[in-house]
Amino acid sequence: MSLRATALLRSPKIWVFTVFAAVLGLVLTLGYLGGVLDTDAPAGRIPILWVNTDTGAGTISAGKVLTEHIRTGTAAGAAHWITADDEPAARQMLAEGAGYAAVIVPPDFSSRLAGLTDPTGAPAPPTITVLTNPIAGPAATGTATGVAQTVLAQLSRALGANLTTHLPADSPAKTGAAQVALANPITVVTTPTAPAPAHTAGGMAAFYYTLVLILTGFLIAQLLHSGVDGILGFTPREFLHKRATHPPLPIGRVQTLLTKVVLMTGCAAIAATVIETVAVAGLGMPSSAPLGLWAFSVLAVATAGVLPLVLLAVFGAPGALLATVVLVVFGVPSSGGAYPPELLPAVFRRLGEVLPMRHVTDGVRDLVFTTPATGLTGSIAAVLGWLLVSLATGVALTHFYDHSGRLRASTHELSIPTVAA
Repeated sequence: MSLRATALLRSPKIWVFTVFAAVLGLVLTLGYLGGVLDTDAPAGRIPILWVNTDTGAGTISAGKVLTEHIRTGTAAGAAHWITADDEPAARQMLAEGAGYAAVIVPPDFSSRLAGLTDPTGAPAPPTITVLTNPIAGPAATGTATGVAQTVLAQLSRALGANLTTHLPADSPAKTGAAQVALANPITVVTTPTAPAPAHTAGGMAAFYYTLVLILTGFLIAQLLHSGVDGILGFTPREFLHKRATHPPLPIGRVQTLLTKVVLMTGCAAIAATVIETVAVAGLGMPSSAPLGLWAFSVLAVATAGVLPLVLLAVFGAPGALLATVVLVVFGVPSSGGAYPPELLPAVFRRLGEVLPMRHVTDGVRDLVFTTPATGLTGSIAAVLGWLLVSLATGVALTHFYDHSGRLRASTHELSIPTVAA
């Protein structure tokens, strides 16, 4: 007589999975919601470049006044202000990712500001330009632009109030349209350094491409783990209604892991080729270095596959959950792809510096877009480090299992004559 579901459900042991459900719900909530719910409060962390090229008007330099405000004045804590020498330098720094926006105070800023108080001329309001880099992504550029515009609006009103205070009481500039212009004298113009390339999801292509690489490696690892173990006889092989088993083959944990790693490497090369071909040739995603992107993609897929294989070899079934936490649950929110690191809570900023996904995202961004790629070497080293350390740890621990009598199969299973797979 076969066992019924009602009898199985009466066993307390079967309900242990509800504990796993609670743990999984906790981890996913902390990972995804904990990583993004506080991203709208930069608290002075967002990097914005400041360029003052104002030549002044006589003894007055309004550009210096504004610069002092962002250095030590009321606007100092609104952002992480980084001074650049001129506009070309600021554009270069934006391309390198040193900032997400650049405020450019023009050479004629003071003279135009002074012209607003001259009733005999036709005043031209002073204009400040805010440069953005769409490649940084909409969250980074949007936040930086919003902070810059808020600060400039406050400084504009302060300048206007100061100008009005020092005008004679009967000055024509205190009446009519001139008074309105003086109340808020600065015009802010926001412009991108260059439009985001087509087929890049508004600058988000690097993040989504990275997500594809990580998920591909992770899922291939699950298939290889169950598939190879089925061939070796450690787990049953099931397809539709068919189920096949046979005694485990006489192979140790180290050799099993190495077999899976070699297969993972081959699968990574094939998967990376397909991913880049479809993305670049099929969907039109740009690539500044196609060969480099392919090589880095192979490395990323292999790393995202070897880590789960090692965790599964060392911890068994719970290793899949650990790999999910490292690569997906905490890897995605801390990657800096959807939100820049400066907007993330402190714990996710630290996790991003350690976990592999942020390094993959940074490397892919340098290889997809035309950037100076100053951090590409560091990204490659970090991802390669994860691959090598994972593999070395896995080999060391499985070697310990093999040589300490911790057999993967029971004595009864090993005593059964081996049948061809």
